[in-house]
Amino acid sequence: MGEMTKRHWALTDVSLVVKGSDLRPEEVTPFLDVQPTGVREPGPSQWDHPDDVDGQWRMSCDERTSGDFHEQLDTVLSVAERKRIELRQLADRGYEVTITLFGFSGNDATLCLEPGEIKRISLLGFPLRVAASMNER
Repeated sequence: MGEMTKRHWALTDVSLVVKGSDLRPEEVTPFLDVQPTGVREPGPSQWDHPDDVDGQWRMSCDERTSGDFHEQLDTVLSVAERKRIELRQLADRGYEVTITLFGFSGNDATLCLEPGEIKRISLLGFPLRVAASMNER
């Protein structure tokens, strides 16, 4: 019997996310000196869960930037590593700083992190959030 081909997550998106109930994205951008790919003022949002009312600053890398998940992750981790001190200062002020991985994982698809990637994430000291959609793509 032939070897089965591994299926990987589709439409992956890797993000550096800063959230907080009083977070003002227009203050985070100059503080980090990084342009976000998305922001949200505090309050209800038509796109997010009704309980999620935190302000949000996000720098994402998705299939429009690179179709390769590992390149997306490297791009986001490189920014986070360069801005580690500033991100730690935001976390010390009470903001939630995370590295977020998203993708479609239906049909038994997998998402594998390499040991070096896990080490880089660990050294940053911020939580890793993995959000998978089970819709089949």
